[in-house]
Amino acid sequence: MRSCWVWGIVAACLLCGGSSLAVAAPAVEVIVGADAPPLEQLAATEWVAQVRSLFDVEAAIVESPSGNNPVVLIGSPKTNSAVADAMGADWPELSDQGHLLRSLKLKGQEALVVGGGSPVATLWAVYELGRHFGMRYTAHGDKIPAVKPKLDFTSIDKTLEPQQQQRIWRTVNDFPVGPESWGLAEQKTMLQQLAKLKYNRIMISVWPWQPFVDYEFRGTRKQTATLFFDETFPIDSETPGRTALDRSPVFTNPDFAAAITYEEKTAAGKKLLTGIIDEAHRLGMTVGLSISPLEFPKEFAAVLPDAPKPHGLGNLVIGPGPKQTPDDPLFRELVRTKIRAYVETYPTIDHMYFTMPEFPNWKAPAKTSWERLDKKLGLDNVIDYDAVVQAARERQTVANGDRGESAVQGNITTLDFLHNLDPDGTMLKTPEGRQIGGVLTALDPALFPIADKLVPEYIELLHFVDYTARRVVQNKELLAGLPESAAKRSMIILTLADDNVGVLPQLATSDIHALLNETQKLGWAGFSTRYWMVGDLDPTLNYLALAAFDSSVTPQQANVELIDGICGPGVAQRMTLAFDAIEKATAIIDEHDLGFAFPVPGMVMKHYASGPVPAWWEEANAAYNEAMVEMYRSQTRAGKAGRNYILYHAKRHEFAVTYFAAITALRAAAQAKKDGDNELAIEELEKALEAIYNATHCISEVAASNSDRGLIAVMGAYGFRPVSQEYERIEADE
Repeated sequence: MRSCWVWGIVAACLLCGGSSLAVAAPAVEVIVGADAPPLEQLAATEWVAQVRSLFDVEAAIVESPSGNNPVVLIGSPKTNSAVADAMGADWPELSDQGHLLRSLKLKGQEALVVGGGSPVATLWAVYELGRHFGMRYTAHGDKIPAVKPKLDFTSIDKTLEPQQQQRIWRTVNDFPVGPESWGLAEQKTMLQQLAKLKYNRIMISVWPWQPFVDYEFRGTRKQTATLFFDETFPIDSETPGRTALDRSPVFTNPDFAAAITYEEKTAAGKKLLTGIIDEAHRLGMTVGLSISPLEFPKEFAAVLPDAPKPHGLGNLVIGPGPKQTPDDPLFRELVRTKIRAYVETYPTIDHMYFTMPEFPNWKAPAKTSWERLDKKLGLDNVIDYDAVVQAARERQTVANGDRGESAVQGNITTLDFLHNLDPDGTMLKTPEGRQIGGVLTALDPALFPIADKLVPEYIELLHFVDYTARRVVQNKELLAGLPESAAKRSMIILTLADDNVGVLPQLATSDIHALLNETQKLGWAGFSTRYWMVGDLDPTLNYLALAAFDSSVTPQQANVELIDGICGPGVAQRMTLAFDAIEKATAIIDEHDLGFAFPVPGMVMKHYASGPVPAWWEEANAAYNEAMVEMYRSQTRAGKAGRNYILYHAKRHEFAVTYFAAITALRAAAQAKKDGDNELAIEELEKALEAIYNATHCISEVAASNSDRGLIAVMGAYGFRPVSQEYERIEADE
């Protein structure tokens, strides 16, 4: 028995990284309240795990300190009597998001209080402590510091309160390169990282045609249940990068791989969203569903008189037509049926986001709707209809001119409709009677001056001003148009990466920094993210996590904190040069061709056109090349873990450079074909195919998420296959 006991100690030392038979590594004692809420119990177990990762020593949750080891007290005076005894009157007044780290002595031993004004804030405090000791939280997991920290609980005194009260992460959304392709396991992993980055809200953005809800209206049942705008992405032996994919014949969200029928797909969809909601709640976040209330799968044209033809990508949705009136009781009943279906399917959600249509057809009744709203709300006392329309036409956002006029008219009609949608206040009540909060998304900026009149004070506002952060910064004067009462319940959509710029690496941290400063100055409540591919976004995610609680942080400071923490001292300077080059490339593409690498059919082949290569292509490609070079240089200076981290980003930018090589060769092939030189066209198409293959292989070497694997599938479907088909056609003509 004695021998077994000794060898047990030896094994424990080996498991925790200590040397066998040497002096035992120091232990850390963790004390959490006897009846602590689940989030504080989670905080304690998370800190125990981080101690083991950071210091290679053991930590244990104990009832009381032994007096022999450093102690961490987790919780607040209300939830942990040990914190109350240790802090006494020194416990500060904290908001429900405020949290602190405070060194002190406890029975002669080093001790640290880690707590917050609420259980979730205490959890954030634990993650802040991990950051203090060098842990970095990225989209692909935690990164242990390159330089092993010293276990020292002295002289720590930090109190944090949010500068951005609402920090919303958007998920599901659309496209195989986005989180629509993530199964629940991957969604949960990302949610756990978001908790470490202190997000407090999740917004699940869903589309009418997706398999997440089932309902029937007047004999017509929803029949459409599809992903990726109903596009299919076959995987076969000819697919470049297929070694990073599973053996399925098509790429899809793994949770839908076995779902064939409408019922099976919808059941899988409900299970996925319910899992996301439950996990987010477990981590202390609130959850909302974002829907477009006026859009329906095209089968509902059967019950919607005069519905226009299906529109949007894939022609999958219908909405109200020009003859539809905002006071039509049938349309109101249809919309309420859809909304109630979501509420009853997901009764634990906390918010419902109603998104204005991006391309509104419902504009004919706008003038009549304005008159009705004016009579009720006194709009003309602030601005009249003609002035609103003129403002929408003259602004410099993407939605200007005729598109701007249509957008604001569609908003006016929709708002008139929404004002009469829920007269009895029951639409957003759960079956148990709990009230779900409402959020209006994408109010037209021309309506900002009257937002306080148009939108009831109990409804929050989430603003989409333009597609990219750069474009919003260029039009930031629009942000000041909100009255104070509307501004304080407003949040801005921060585009971290735009689907129009597409599958290429993107960063916009500098513009996001400018927008946070501007909205904070105007008294806005916070932000929501917008992105598709997440792997490139660590610099922005790290900046947002810091700036949300310290508005003095700059992107440059955040970059140094991130990179030197992961890779070791002396690496951040070169990586910052790379990040700057990516921002430059992103801005060039955004300025010259919004939609350049939009992941839809024709993504690659639209560049198969005669004529010279645009000069800006060369500028953007040079910027990506600079980023790639700096990353490979940085890799040689980093520690082992840092080298692996940088390799992912370097390969993403090698992908970008090779992508430009592919479309440049396509342009040359198109010109040769036009000139009647099929031999040269074939030669250039061969170059394009080789570049597409190599670009895709770059991603397959480092694929870390289903977004990366989705990109491989997209490059096969929208790049390699159509270019191969054109190659075969021309070769057959020879």
